[in-house]
Amino acid sequence: MLDGIHVIDLTPSVLLGVTVLLLLTGRLIPRTTLTDKAAESERWRLAYEKEREARAASDAQTQELLEVAHLTHAIIDAWTTEVRRPNHIPGGADVPPKT
Repeated sequence: MLDGIHVIDLTPSVLLGVTVLLLLTGRLIPRTTLTDKAAESERWRLAYEKEREARAASDAQTQELLEVAHLTHAIIDAWTTEVRRPNHIPGGADVPPKT
């Protein structure tokens, strides 16, 4: 029974017409198309997972580089602050100005 219609009562030409109609509307697809779509979907899923892993590795590297940049900035800032102090002799003691 097909939606209230007895299939046995239909003639072969009507059954063929229904089959062609189902094929054309996309409700009935060939097995090869189904397996091709499944293989394509698996390829895309694997590509997505590889991209996610690469993105995670990139994010981890970026985080490490940011930490190094902050440390470098702190070192340079401390050094320039030390050099800019008045009456500072690099590698020596601070000498008060002569009046």
